[in-house]
Amino acid sequence: MVVPEVLSVREFRAGLAATIARVAKGAPAFVGAHRKPEVVVMSVEQYEALVRSARQREAVAEALASVRAEGLEPSLDALELLEKIAAGQLEEDEAIEILRARYQL
Repeated sequence: MVVPEVLSVREFRAGLAATIARVAKGAPAFVGAHRKPEVVVMSVEQYEALVRSARQREAVAEALASVRAEGLEPSLDALELLEKIAAGQLEEDEAIEILRARYQL
């Protein structure tokens, strides 16, 4: 990942209102001493998306571990669908419908 411009703490404090406005439009701000990135300021929407994505990935990993604990291995198609669910590109019910249609269930 390429880190965009890093604001010094002084610049961040001085331009707080402008930084908040920029962050609210979807551009995260990196802040740190001596222009070394130490923190990221992001919008609530971006934060919620990251949390949602982490939870989806965790749920998929737990489901996959559970299946494998039973001595089963999902098909490559199922693994692909699980990855799309984890990435937030596909909802669980959509994946179920795809599998039902594929296997005519």
